Amino acid sequence: MNDPYKILGVSEASTDKEIKAAYRKLSKKYHPDLNAGNKETESKFKEINNAYDVINNPESRKTYNEQKEYDNFMNRQQRHSSRQNPYSRRSSSRARYNTNSNGEYEDIFSSIFGRNAQQSGFAEEQTGQDVQYELKIQFKEAVLGTEKEIVLAKGNRLKVKIAAGIETGTKLRFKGQGQPGFRKDNFGDAYVKIQVLPSSVFMKKKNDLYIELPITIYEAILGAKIKVPTIRGEVSLTIPPNVDTGTKLRMKNMGYRQKTTSNRGNQFVQLQVKLPPKKDPELIEFLEKWAKDRPYNPRK
Repeated sequence: MNDPYKILGVSEASTDKEIKAAYRKLSKKYHPDLNAGNKETESKFKEINNAYDVINNPESRKTYNEQKEYDNFMNRQQRHSSRQNPYSRRSSSRARYNTNSNGEYEDIFSSIFGRNAQQSGFAEEQTGQDVQYELKIQFKEAVLGTEKEIVLAKGNRLKVKIAAGIETGTKLRFKGQGQPGFRKDNFGDAYVKIQVLPSSVFMKKKNDLYIELPITIYEAILGAKIKVPTIRGEVSLTIPPNVDTGTKLRMKNMGYRQKTTSNRGNQFVQLQVKLPPKKDPELIEFLEKWAKDRPYNPRK
């Protein structure tokens, strides 16, 4: 992939805001809807979007910059090695060495990779560095499983399969998707760390899910059959008569999938009795009369 900074017309010192502004300007200019039938413009639009995917946030931008710096470093070392022996980098052992001030040969790979490079063989065989990514997913995606796509520093896309029941902090390994070795082969690995975003509806405790469900006075007194949200869609739930705020009802096997088995936790519904939004004179009159005939003290 070409340099995303050059594609977007920005510098490496540009702020995230400046990069976003440049992307918007270019994407509007080359949008297919405004250039119908123009294949060259369509290709340019895709190139702009791919470039923006690589540097559109601090994390992916940092990864790209590190990859670029690493590639430049390795290219310099390869050119240096070629100058030492223009015929073959592998046919002569002298290609691996500089001459120091004492006239002795010095292994240039030792200064780059440390003594381990000498012990394990030529630096050309060194494995490339591993790269780290963080992937944020919605709570529902973590419960049910999903497939996401991330853009690597080199611009290529990687499909990430998320198993049902995954937890925050889980690291997924993708072999050979990291930085290249000395000769652009023997790649390192890519690690994708999962972060599960919290839900506004469900609270998780181990493998059980909890929700709070408001009900009316008459549903609490008389009982009812109502629709309840679950992570897999709405399900009918029977509310027994004469329930209080705080009553918990269990919905079996409607919770989080266990990591090591296909079993699921449960979902617990905590009821909250809600008063009518406005005062009802008839209800007040009825309760005043009812309270005289049937007094009780819930605090006793």
